[in-house]
Amino acid sequence: MELVKHHKDHTKDELLEMLWHLGEKGRLTLNSLKETDPENIFGAALGELAAAGTVQIEGDRISLTQKGQATARDIIRRHRLAERLINDVLGEKAKNPDLAACEFEHILAPELVDSICILLGHPRTCPHGKEIPEGACCRAAKDEIKSLVMPLTELKIGVAARVAGINTKDEPRMHKLLAMGITPGTSVKVHQKYPALVIEADQSQIALENAVAEEIVVWRPAEK
Repeated sequence: MELVKHHKDHTKDELLEMLWHLGEKGRLTLNSLKETDPENIFGAALGELAAAGTVQIEGDRISLTQKGQATARDIIRRHRLAERLINDVLGEKAKNPDLAACEFEHILAPELVDSICILLGHPRTCPHGKEIPEGACCRAAKDEIKSLVMPLTELKIGVAARVAGINTKDEPRMHKLLAMGITPGTSVKVHQKYPALVIEADQSQIALENAVAEEIVVWRPAEK
């Protein structure tokens, strides 16, 4: 009964979802809404949302209030996680994934949404490549990972640690570091930090620019 009560107003949910999509495209205006809803199916719901302080309308411009942002974000998160679940778990068995996701988004309880997110490994995008808003479970997972790893620049002199990964979008730099033997699992030890950061990796000493060393992430050594 609680689930049905929580998501009973589907028309407003659908409208908020529509407004979120328009916002993602940078077209959150009354004109764009009319193009998307030419029969004005959501006209009354828009007025109710405005009266409830969920949206604001100024001229042609529509904006979601803080309350509206939170509600719409929650709906989008449920829908896109449902899409991900249907796509990843059912695959081709799902006859109409988008319709099924629409049904899911109205009945999923918050705690179940987070459980699905955890089950799927906190996916960042839906099957269509659109961003899935983060939930509390995603932020907790990030904090947990942050507590386990650290940038190479924070490693103390004389302390060894294993490389957890290289966090760079610079592909040539990535290849260069890998060619140097700085790969996940490799043990590295900092020899000096000034004037250049010098590490030992696979019995070789390597000097690194500070900006490059910051992109190398190592597993945090156990405190002694």
